Amino acid sequence: MTEKVKLVKLSAEQIALAKDTNGGRKHITHAVVCGNYGQLFGTEKQCRKYYTAWSKIFPRLFSGGEEVDDFDLESFETTPELVMVLIDAHDPLVKAASVQQIADMSRPSQQRPAKKKGFWAKLFGV
Repeated sequence: MTEKVKLVKLSAEQIALAKDTNGGRKHITHAVVCGNYGQLFGTEKQCRKYYTAWSKIFPRLFSGGEEVDDFDLESFETTPELVMVLIDAHDPLVKAASVQQIADMSRPSQQRPAKKKGFWAKLFGV
């Protein structure tokens, strides 16, 4: 969980490489990098939307977000189905944590409270 979701502002050279890889008609200015899971390219508005959501939705994968101006990208190809990749990685971690939490809970005692005396028992002192 030490990784952070990164919102990267691309340089002119990186924008040209990303457009060549993802299609020249796309308007690309930024990228969202999700560590080893992949990356997504698009406009600032598109990328900021995913960056804001994913940094909060996947707390077991990422410890927040970070905005970066200089970042060396290994690949300029958008990861297909990046959301599904993140969900598939996050769900087992959530399930394991919930199982652990249930196992750690101590069982409440099964003792019944003392039975209250009724009206007649109080009246006659029984």
